[in-house]
Amino acid sequence: MNKTYLLRVMKLIILMLTGALIQLSAATYSQTITLKGKNIPLQEVVSAIMQQTDYIVISNAQWLEQANPVSLDVKAMPLQDFMKLVLKNQPLAWRVEDKTISLYRKPAVQSEKPTDKPAESKQQPLIIGGQVIQSETGEQLEGVTVLLKGTTIKTTTNAVGKYKISIPNNIQHPVLVFSFVGMKGTEVAYAGQKSLDISLDPNVESIKDVVITGIYQRKKESFAGSSATYTAKELKMIGNQGILQSLKTLDPSFAIVENNQFGSDPNRLPDIEVRGKSSVIGLTEEYGTNPNQPLFILDGFESTLSVISDFSMDRIESITVLKDASATAIYGSKAANGVIVIETKRPAAGQLRINYNLNSSFNFADLTDYNLMNAAEKLEFERLSGYYGLVDANGNITSDEGEAKYTARLKEVKRGVDTYWANEPLRAAFTQMHTLFAEGGDNNLRYSASLSYGKNDGVMKGSSRDATNGNVRLIYRKGRFSFNNSLSVDYINANQESIPYSSFVRANPYHRKYNAQGGIDKVIESFTYLDVSSFSLKTQNIYNPLYDMKNNNVNQSESQGFTNNFEMDWRVVDELRFRTRVGITRTTQKSEKFRSPFNSEFEGVDELHRGTYEESNQHQTNYDADVSLTYGKLLGGKHMVNAVGGFRLSQASSEMSGYQVDGFIDDDFSNPSFAFGYPENGQPDYQEAKRRAASFYLNTGYSYNDRYLLDATFRTDGSSVFGSERQFTSIWSTGLGWNMHNESFIKDRDIHWLNLLKIRGSIGNPGNQNFSDYISMRVYRYNIENRNPFGSSIILSNFGNNRLKWQKTLDRNIGLDLAVFDKRLKATFDYFNKSTDPLLVFVTQPSSTGTTTSAQNLGGQITKGFTVTADYAILQKKALNWRVNLNMRQLKAKYKNIGHSLDNFNTENKSRNLERYYDGGSPSDLWAVRSLGIDPATGREIYLNKNNQQTFVHNYDDEVVVGNSDPDLEGIIGTSFYYKGFSASINLRYRTGGQVFMQTLFDKVENISITNVTLNQDKRALYDRWKKPGDIAKFRAISQSDVTPISSRFVEDNNILSGESISFGYENTDAAWLRSVRASSLTLRAYLNDIFRISTVKNERGIDYPFARSVSFSLGLRF
Repeated sequence: MNKTYLLRVMKLIILMLTGALIQLSAATYSQTITLKGKNIPLQEVVSAIMQQTDYIVISNAQWLEQANPVSLDVKAMPLQDFMKLVLKNQPLAWRVEDKTISLYRKPAVQSEKPTDKPAESKQQPLIIGGQVIQSETGEQLEGVTVLLKGTTIKTTTNAVGKYKISIPNNIQHPVLVFSFVGMKGTEVAYAGQKSLDISLDPNVESIKDVVITGIYQRKKESFAGSSATYTAKELKMIGNQGILQSLKTLDPSFAIVENNQFGSDPNRLPDIEVRGKSSVIGLTEEYGTNPNQPLFILDGFESTLSVISDFSMDRIESITVLKDASATAIYGSKAANGVIVIETKRPAAGQLRINYNLNSSFNFADLTDYNLMNAAEKLEFERLSGYYGLVDANGNITSDEGEAKYTARLKEVKRGVDTYWANEPLRAAFTQMHTLFAEGGDNNLRYSASLSYGKNDGVMKGSSRDATNGNVRLIYRKGRFSFNNSLSVDYINANQESIPYSSFVRANPYHRKYNAQGGIDKVIESFTYLDVSSFSLKTQNIYNPLYDMKNNNVNQSESQGFTNNFEMDWRVVDELRFRTRVGITRTTQKSEKFRSPFNSEFEGVDELHRGTYEESNQHQTNYDADVSLTYGKLLGGKHMVNAVGGFRLSQASSEMSGYQVDGFIDDDFSNPSFAFGYPENGQPDYQEAKRRAASFYLNTGYSYNDRYLLDATFRTDGSSVFGSERQFTSIWSTGLGWNMHNESFIKDRDIHWLNLLKIRGSIGNPGNQNFSDYISMRVYRYNIENRNPFGSSIILSNFGNNRLKWQKTLDRNIGLDLAVFDKRLKATFDYFNKSTDPLLVFVTQPSSTGTTTSAQNLGGQITKGFTVTADYAILQKKALNWRVNLNMRQLKAKYKNIGHSLDNFNTENKSRNLERYYDGGSPSDLWAVRSLGIDPATGREIYLNKNNQQTFVHNYDDEVVVGNSDPDLEGIIGTSFYYKGFSASINLRYRTGGQVFMQTLFDKVENISITNVTLNQDKRALYDRWKKPGDIAKFRAISQSDVTPISSRFVEDNNILSGESISFGYENTDAAWLRSVRASSLTLRAYLNDIFRISTVKNERGIDYPFARSVSFSLGLRF
């Protein structure tokens, strides 16, 4: 090595060292302070330093209080000069290490006078430092509070999780207490470590201690509203088939109304209610949407039921159900039906981590409520009903033609023909949802990306729903600014069954599925009968439903779209936060429905019109923007003040077009270009719709010493949905709370077993906008049916009402939260009274006005009820936990001030169902004429009129309330067990009280016309009908085929016990083989959902699509 090269290296090293020293010195001088004031306390000076620089200051609070106030007038003074100026003539000294300024007492000046006592050694305070991370992810935690136990000395961790704390010399064995929101706190004794590094474990329960509304967050203990929060772990404990299914088990206020028509159809959206209904039921088709559906908020932005139904459970962090006015009024005129707030997992800092989750299930149809006749029973029923002709005293058929037909079918039965058609369209269906989630980054930039694919095959052949979703999320922090952007892309492909399930259920069991050659005949049987109404012979064909099912029928839809949500957050000062959000959603949907010309439905139709093709297209664009300012500060150690104010703007635009053509030669060519043309009087359809909304809101919260609570909200909403003279309305709410457990008269008495006792009450008037976009507007359509030489004319299609009022609900709530015995017993009780006045309903208009109905404000509806949730830990140890849980609800509702405006619906419903709209009546009341049963002598029904007189004559004027479909009590009773990674839970749904209209008895036991005798029926039509004088029977004579009117005989008590959720799971984070595959955790869980159902009634469920039972499995791996 030559000298020249060595000298160059030495010069370079000296130059680098010099630069480093200059940089170190400049780092302090580059930080400047601007401050002006007289007699400023030193505590405020320290706060100014931390606010204006990226340094943290640690010291003893008592030292700062005892320091002299300072008067300053400096501008952009370097930090080092500023510190010298501030601490001049102070008993404190300072030093800098990294980004930490430590203040300590100056050593006392020793006297020069000699003394016999040895000089005491003056030590500087001990400085303890280290780093705090999240135990599972390794994320560096910013803002962790580090407290010296037994003192008020504390500090917080910086942006990379590091801290330094000064320990006074008089503390011999210091203990540090670490605490952070969402983490389990810990205490650590200092034992001379050079660096005291801490890892904090996540505390799932702490999520439940915070109320997330989507606009602001509040500590639950200081929140006066009614709400409930559920973690992802709780949701997955119930099932893996969707967050809504799990939520209905966990929360008694959240209900999914059973759809008896379409059962478990994967392409049907559920009917959801929170605390019952706030709008007139039975008129959903008039509104164009469900007016009782809650509002869904996803990561602070409005979402739809369709999006939430398809959402992957493994992306969920928590779900909060906002119930009363105090909790929901921040969403104003959209909140009367409750608000469901969904928070997804935010990316965590650290090295790249990958999560994979699989949710799969095996589904099979639940046919236990079907009670169909077999071949021999069906043939005997037809004989006794007189289908083959009169039967003599010896039981012989008197008609030769009927005898021949009966004998031919009897031979088939004797040969063993007994077809169970109900199984033919069904299959064992497998569903699966795969979710891949990756996250990482540092404290400045975090990222996550997820991809999920769900394939949901229904239990009916040909039905399925495939959902694909991709999401990319970025979070960037710089100083007091934070930027968050989430981009989601969705694709849905749905296929529906071509033949309703009822077509197979009604097929006769004595018919063969296949012919002698193994093929499928279109017509199974054809017969001629005398039509007594026209006294003419008619021919009726019995068609094979398998024939229609094998044809090339298509019923499918696909949709694709994206959602981009952007959020900017600026922490102006520690107490003040400015946030703006902007979201855009764009979706496109296309639906196609082709009916084969060979289907039995086209028999007798002109060949030029056999087969149909329908297509509809929809494009929807939604914009959502929100700007808010949030303030929160603890004043004087006792007064917690919170406030949030802002405004929100939204617009939803949609374009819909569709057409139908008919006339196809073959079902191999389903393209619309092969059709002969439009149906008679048919034409394409096109619609545009747009709604806009604007709102301004202010919410305040106050808590005194965590004892007395006050929440108040005021919001002004404007919407294009309502009349032009009433486009704005005001929404308000007030909530009060009292944390009795924090009162001195309880604490002083050392009632240690009482952990929580909070009484709360609220009142407010949230509104409802779940109505058609142009419900209040006069709308015309072009009259293209009748053209004239002067151009197109227009026809009134919607009457309009420019004075249409907003539908708002006065919501009153009283609640109690209780936790005792170290929180082993926890309970929540809520009683609510919701009064919707005025209702928004459609009333009949004279046809001369151009339309038959118009939207009006009319009457009101009152819903009262209560919910209870309780949980008790029988065993509660570190590795063992056994709990039992119970929840229940009761709802009662009634109409008021309706008058006779809805009499047209009452008249129409009399021959259809038992729902009526009367003052003082309940939406759930069942109205019918009272029945005393079947007369044993004649087989005729005996009725009881309004004068309590017996009669054989049915009169709708004698209708009274004969039952109510709402149960007296409904809820869940269950238990859960945890032991060293193993867990199990059982949740049973119970329903007691309430009645149900027995549709099966009405349609398949009685009301069987001479033509419907050819269809399969319920067994009770054979065994429980009156046959001869003296029979004690519940149903009319088996030979009667005339119409039976609805009476109380078809209303029965409905009590149910069902196995809603049974699950078993295992979780491991320390197995050796996990490390070998670089995995950090494994989660396994198996489920049985809706596995059994015991009911006091036998009523067919799932008429056009059966219900299903599920056996499911979940797998979760974290790398």
